[in-house]
Amino acid sequence: MGGVILLYGARMAGGCTSGHMMSGVMQLSLSSIIFTIVLFPIAIFIAKKVGE
Repeated sequence: MGGVILLYGARMAGGCTSGHMMSGVMQLSLSSIIFTIVLFPIAIFIAKKVGE
């Protein structure tokens, strides 16, 4: 549910999840740091599964 809210907010602001990560981590936002740490392993896993 949190991911859906994040994507909705990013689209409303005319941005994307990458922008959320880059700007949030630069501001040392804890939620952005956690999001980034969780997103990268999941993205790598999905990319490997799709490539099989």
